[in-house]
Amino acid sequence: MQKILVAIDGSESCYKAAKKAEELALLCQASLTFITIVDPKLKLLTSKEKLKNRNENIKQEVEKSRRILDRCESIYGKCKESIEDNNIKVNKVVKREKDNPASDICRYAEEENFDLIVLADKGESNIKKFLLGSTAEKIVRHAKTTVVVVKWE
Repeated sequence: MQKILVAIDGSESCYKAAKKAEELALLCQASLTFITIVDPKLKLLTSKEKLKNRNENIKQEVEKSRRILDRCESIYGKCKESIEDNNIKVNKVVKREKDNPASDICRYAEEENFDLIVLADKGESNIKKFLLGSTAEKIVRHAKTTVVVVKWE
């Protein structure tokens, strides 16, 4: 195993997945890449009222995205700091969503020839869900590489 991809979305559960990926990278001497998919919410507007309402929504979305990216950066930074001391290559990738996060992660993993995808069972949008998070489930079903799902609880 040479390359491990870790999907992070800023949720608390993805920190645990990142630590598990770090463990695996150390065991296998594999490189580690963290990927975050950013949701582009901007749409075409047709009136001033819609524009005003949309501007408020955009401000809220931008603030939410900023908080999520800050948490992702924190997770990345903590892992990078501890793993680089062991001569493991660590990268960070932030991509704008094209289809949906699951498809985008699977496509990136395939294009870049990753050997393993590591992710949390529940992410930012699936907190306290009883079933496997929808993004995690789609990745497990559609990825062409091995997937490790790290349980939060």
